[in-house]
Amino acid sequence: GQKKGEGKRYLSHLSSSMGDQPLIQYIARVLENSVKDEIPKALMFLNPTVYSKFYSALFLLTLAALMPSGVVLFLVLRNPLALLLVLSPFIIVLLPIMEVKVKISNRKSDTLNEFPFFMVYAATIQAAGLSLFSALDRLAEWRILPKIKREALVVKRDYMFFSHNPLAAIENVAKQHPDENVKTIFLGYTSVLRSGGDLVVYLNSKVKDGLAAVVEKWRRYAESASTLGEISLSVFLMFPSLLIAMSVAFASDYSVVMMQLYGYLILPLLGGFMIFGIHFSQPKFYDSYDMNRALSIAIIAAAAFGAATFFLIQPLPYWLASTLLIFSVITGAEYLREQSEVSKVEKALPNFLRDITEMMKIGYDISQALINLSKQRQYNKVFDRLLKRVSEHLEMNMPLRRVAEKMAVRSWLCRYTFFILSEIVDTGGGTPEVLENLTGFVNSVVIEKSKAKSTTRTYSFLGYATPAFLSAVMVFMANMLFPSLGSMSFGSTPIAVLPNATTLTLIADTGMMVVVLTAFVVGLLIAKIVDMSVYATYHSAIALVICFVSFTFIR
Repeated sequence: GQKKGEGKRYLSHLSSSMGDQPLIQYIARVLENSVKDEIPKALMFLNPTVYSKFYSALFLLTLAALMPSGVVLFLVLRNPLALLLVLSPFIIVLLPIMEVKVKISNRKSDTLNEFPFFMVYAATIQAAGLSLFSALDRLAEWRILPKIKREALVVKRDYMFFSHNPLAAIENVAKQHPDENVKTIFLGYTSVLRSGGDLVVYLNSKVKDGLAAVVEKWRRYAESASTLGEISLSVFLMFPSLLIAMSVAFASDYSVVMMQLYGYLILPLLGGFMIFGIHFSQPKFYDSYDMNRALSIAIIAAAAFGAATFFLIQPLPYWLASTLLIFSVITGAEYLREQSEVSKVEKALPNFLRDITEMMKIGYDISQALINLSKQRQYNKVFDRLLKRVSEHLEMNMPLRRVAEKMAVRSWLCRYTFFILSEIVDTGGGTPEVLENLTGFVNSVVIEKSKAKSTTRTYSFLGYATPAFLSAVMVFMANMLFPSLGSMSFGSTPIAVLPNATTLTLIADTGMMVVVLTAFVVGLLIAKIVDMSVYATYHSAIALVICFVSFTFIR
């Protein structure tokens, strides 16, 4: 890291010293005009001129270094492709434009995920008589909404160093924000405030809009995940099926190489690309999974088993499937345990909030309600244990804010709920109406999250069938090919044309290896779609068990 920083500082110094060159100034001017209005939206606190000169100087230095090499290669090889080496530095000119665009897109998507949850908080704070600026100011001290916290820090920066006016700071940030929804709500808030309107009513209406957006996002994800899952299965079924069928039919060394290339290179890359694409389409939650220890144990156990049984378990596909199965079972079991805690806590949250609301209606404050509920009400073992710890801390006169900050719970939605409750206590703005709004919001999020998981779960059964289908293709092609070879009379076909037994065995084993790897990758894909985490490797374990059953029928 230190060497990288020194290298970057050296390049910056070099670009500054070269910045007066006319050609660099011309290129930098073109780049600056392209990015100067976009840099604030990307939250890049850079001088557009310096930023553009840096990339312009880097472009010319790279061009000067690669041009002689490209020309020499062209003259020696007489291949026009060598000139691509000369043209490659032009990519550097596009880098600043691409970097700014990507950061703007990331800022917009990050805000889109967290903003509805922030609006619930802002409406809660407003009901206590504190402004939107106060909500942002207080949120900057928490880590519960990390992307909105970044926006809050930008507002504070503008207020402290530039505008010195809370409303002006909000407006300045809103005008430079890439998300139209954030811009509209922030500017609408300042307009309502200046006109003397009811800010609580205004923010509550935006909470309803935000809830509708959250519900729609989960529904869209369920629909798109099902479609993407069907496409993925088609890819992982059709292409390997065709490859295996052709390899068995045209049995040769080339067939083995093609299957190995697919299984060891194309399949992992394709699976990773699809998982990466699914990740960006998913609603973001910050549930806490401590999987490092389980992963370490799984890797060590799988590696030890693989090394000890490499020569004992034959053929090789059985060894690979056994090794991957051990890894998948250990990792998947730990994930199921932790995910069970998350689901149980979230299932209890709506009823828990309703109970607090009812207790507030009869005169209890939130801290008293939490203490009494821990003794009088039972939800489930996981949530009851959590509530008991909270109650014990409150009985020791620890502030709820402190309890919420130190809360060790895996569910992000639970941490968010206690964050809101602690802020209600701190600001003194807790009313039954405020808690009813919070209850409705949390309940809707829990329901839609559960619906999305149920909708995508049907896809998993199709994925489990993938290894069985691929194994069936191998059996079908083998049954067609081998009887045909056996029926040929000696001398009717040249010996060179007939595949030998070694080649056929190698093709069969390689085909089984492809089936095993496909089962593992499809399991990870199902895990990402259904459980929204590749740690849910129990899906891969199920697919690998089906592999064993399928191979039994093959043999």
